[in-house]
Amino acid sequence: MHEHEDHHVHEGSHGHADRQGEAPLASFEAKWTAAYPELALALTFVPVERRTAHGAFACIRHELEHAAYGIREAQPAALKLQWWAEEFARARSGEARHPLTRALAVDARFADVALEQWHAAVIGAHEQRDPEPASDTATLLRGYEALQAPLARIESKLFGPLDAAVLARIRAVSRALREAATLGDALRDGRLPLPLDLLARHRLARGDLAHDTPARRDALRDGLRALRAATDVLAWRDAGVPGAATASADRWRLAQAAAAADPATALPPLLGRLPLRTTLACWRAARVRAEV
Repeated sequence: MHEHEDHHVHEGSHGHADRQGEAPLASFEAKWTAAYPELALALTFVPVERRTAHGAFACIRHELEHAAYGIREAQPAALKLQWWAEEFARARSGEARHPLTRALAVDARFADVALEQWHAAVIGAHEQRDPEPASDTATLLRGYEALQAPLARIESKLFGPLDAAVLARIRAVSRALREAATLGDALRDGRLPLPLDLLARHRLARGDLAHDTPARRDALRDGLRALRAATDVLAWRDAGVPGAATASADRWRLAQAAAAADPATALPPLLGRLPLRTTLACWRAARVRAEV
């Protein structure tokens, strides 16, 4: 799903929140599992009694990511994030209006998450809107972790114990992969999906990334390989079933795209596909969770 195809109207607009509150939870799950098929697979390995909470949290995370990356205009994005900050406060007070926060707030562990943690995630989403170019891959991933780290800590509170640092890095790599897959949109919105050291190595200027050239293909290939290498040392099974599903699927996507003649063309269709190995990764992670 193209991230810019979603609506640009924020939840806080007049009357809109009430209409969203009437929408079934299933509609949000359908929206995001269509864009992230690994989410649908992971949910089948989650215990039935926790599946609704897992799905609601995953959808909230994607809603925040959409505001961070998918809404082109600054004001609607800021209004949407402000609405979510207020919604988290309402949910903490037992007055949630959105079907996702309503579903999550009834979970027994929701009270363990401090409001400051939700606000840290909203602040992290704001920071994604106008980022400085990253000098290298490590810096690029740390930038994405400004959003993913607070979300990972919340996820660990809700569904842990999890290794929040591993989970944040998995999500950051996933974001970097998707930024590369929507390279034109990212560049148009002022984001640079490749670090500066790669541009220098391949003698590319920022503007050169908008055009298919052998140098751009090589730079993208090197960038994808660097992202895959960043996951080599991660213990996926310590990141829960959804985290393991994301890591497994994205490592396969990164490898497939890096081996293609044109990574920019190969990568977008891979986002909708899953390798068989991701099912095995989910099963293994589920076994670890059962043993905790």
